[in-house]
Amino acid sequence: MKYLITGASGFLGGRLSNFLENKGHQVLKGTRNIEIIKSKNENSNWVLTDFEDLQNLRSICEDVDLLIHAAGPNAQQANKDSSSIMAYSELTKKLTKVAKDSKIKKIIYLSTIHVYNKCLEGLINEETPTLNNNNYSLYNLSGEKEIRNNFGFDPNKAIILRLSNIFGYPINAKVNCWSLFLNNICKEIVEKKTITIKSNPLIKRDFLSVRSFCEIILKLSSFEFKDTKNNIINFGSENAITLLEAAKFIRKIYIDKNKNKIDINILKPSIYSNDFKFCNQILENNNLNFKKIDYEKKEVEDLLDKCKEYFNS
Repeated sequence: MKYLITGASGFLGGRLSNFLENKGHQVLKGTRNIEIIKSKNENSNWVLTDFEDLQNLRSICEDVDLLIHAAGPNAQQANKDSSSIMAYSELTKKLTKVAKDSKIKKIIYLSTIHVYNKCLEGLINEETPTLNNNNYSLYNLSGEKEIRNNFGFDPNKAIILRLSNIFGYPINAKVNCWSLFLNNICKEIVEKKTITIKSNPLIKRDFLSVRSFCEIILKLSSFEFKDTKNNIINFGSENAITLLEAAKFIRKIYIDKNKNKIDINILKPSIYSNDFKFCNQILENNNLNFKKIDYEKKEVEDLLDKCKEYFNS
């Protein structure tokens, strides 16, 4: 299968590109960073995805089976700059229009759990209303709208994948992913032999490994859905834990291997946080959900090893 991945120099796009290549697929790695293109040799599969150059985009999209749109600001960037909402929405609009005109067989748009609400509570499935109105949520919802405007609601043509809090190692140390909670504390463990929780330690999150994300993309790439009326799909671990529980989980993995003492520093009061379950209902209905696969532990081990490689020189 031939893939085109936008944002291939970023966190998810970078890992996914390498994963699919290792599975034997042809992958065009899209980036808007001209310096990356210049640094690669002529036989590289990196392509310049300039969303303003529609003719170039059409040529890149030619004969592509599946487009995965992973480009866009992270939560920190989007919530800091409100102008990014309209700018990235317009880029997504242009890309999806070109993809449709180029007769790409399927597109997967990466969205987020955070469109549902600022404070998650109870059972959250694909029918749960989207109530969050921060910049990051509005940006993702605008992208979802563009996907449906151009490709409709059939998951065999387009999938809107709402992801929980993904963590894992990036393809290189410069990738902008170190503000993610688990990534950040793994980096701190390696650099300082401490863990600092700067938010309420009882806030709950559904943490999902990049490895799990890559595996579900592979499954969705060729799956044929019988129900063609809804293309919004949730994907998370379905296990919400507190920041403190997550920190202790990572500390144990590190100590078991390295035998160092790691103190956990908590900077804010502990305040009860509502429980929730981010439910992969559509995946469950189609027997696509993950069962008893411990990708999270392996991802933490690899993330700690990469932090040593990147930051403990």
